[in-house]
Amino acid sequence: MNEKALNIRQICFLFAAVLPVTRMLVYPATLSFHARNDLVLSAFLSFAAEFAVISLLLLLAKKTDLTFFELLQNTFGNFIARAVYFLFSLYFLFSALLPVLEQRGFILQVFYENVPSFLSFIPFVAVCLYACTKGLRSIGRVTDLSMPVFAVCIPVLLLLAVPEADFTALLPVGATGAGNIFRSAAESMNWFSGAAYMLLFLGNFHYEKKSAVKILSAYAIGAAIVLFFLAVFYGIFSDISILQQNALAHISKYATAFTSLGRIDLLFVFALSLVLLFALCMPLQLSAHCAAQAFSVKPAFPAAAISVLVLLFILFFNQAYLEIQTLMTQKLWYVFAFFALLLPALALLLRKKKREKPSIAVNGGKKE
Repeated sequence: MNEKALNIRQICFLFAAVLPVTRMLVYPATLSFHARNDLVLSAFLSFAAEFAVISLLLLLAKKTDLTFFELLQNTFGNFIARAVYFLFSLYFLFSALLPVLEQRGFILQVFYENVPSFLSFIPFVAVCLYACTKGLRSIGRVTDLSMPVFAVCIPVLLLLAVPEADFTALLPVGATGAGNIFRSAAESMNWFSGAAYMLLFLGNFHYEKKSAVKILSAYAIGAAIVLFFLAVFYGIFSDISILQQNALAHISKYATAFTSLGRIDLLFVFALSLVLLFALCMPLQLSAHCAAQAFSVKPAFPAAAISVLVLLFILFFNQAYLEIQTLMTQKLWYVFAFFALLLPALALLLRKKKREKPSIAVNGGKKE
C-alpha cells in the first residue's frame, strides 16, 4: 500500500479543530450585520451547504483513488487539468487575502499593539514560505498539533463566556427575515473553503471503512462548536456585536471569576493563535501545491512567489481591511461559491477511469 500524504484522522482534525477557529474572529460580526439575532440560522445554512458538498466528495473518494488532477486529465486532457489547477491556485491565494488582514487585526490587538503590522508579519511570511515548500503532508502534521490545543482552549473560553450570555437575545427566531438570513450566508462564503480543501485531498488519503462517517462526524462537531460560539457571542454582545471584530479575543473578557487577576483568558487565546497561524498557511500551501502541479515545477518556486505577493499585499493594503472585506463579502462572494461549492460538487461527474488508448489492428486483427 502506497503511503499517502494525509490520513483520515488528520482530515477529521482539520474539520473539527482547525477550520472552526478561523470562523471565530471577524465572521461572527460579519454575520450579525444583516442577520442580527438570526446569525446562528444563517451560519447553519452555510455549514449545511458545505456539509452536502463534502459528502459528495467523500462519495467520489469511495469510488476512485485518483487525485483531482488525474480526474481532470482523464476527462479533459492534460492542458485543461493544468489550467484548472492554475485557476485553483489563484483562488486559494485570493481566499487567503482577507484572512491575512483579519489575522493582522487580531495580532495587533492581542500581541503587537505598538509594532507596525508589516514588521510583525515578516515572521509569518517566513513560516508561510517554509510551509508552502512542504506540500500536503505538512497540513496533516499541523492538524495533529492543533487538535489538543483546540480541545483544551475552546472549552475553557466558552465556559468563561456562557455565564455572561443572555440567550433570549437570539429570540424571536427568523425576525430578520429570510432575505437577510440568506444574504448573510452568501456574504460569508469567504470563510467556507472546506469543500475546496477536500477536493484537493482526493487521492491523497486512503479511503477506509467508515471514512465518510468519521469525517462528516468531525465536520458536524466543528460546525456545532462554531454555532454554539455564535450563540454565546450574540448573547453577550447583542446589538453591539457588529463592533466586536475579533470575537475570539472578546468573548470571555467579561468573565467575573478573573477580574482580580486580569485577563488570564488571554493565555488560551494566545495558544489558539498558533492554530490560527497554521490555518492561515493552509490556503497558501494549497495555492503553491496547485501552481507546482500546473507548471510541473518544484513547490519552492511558487512558494517564493506567493510569499512575496502576500508581503506586498500586507504592505500596500495594510489599512484597507474594511474595503477588502466589503469587496470580497458583498461583491465577490460568488467567486467563493463557485470554487468552494459548485466546482467541488461537479467533480462527481468527472471520468473515474483512464481512457484506453486505441490500438491499431493489422493482419487479421492482430495488434501492430
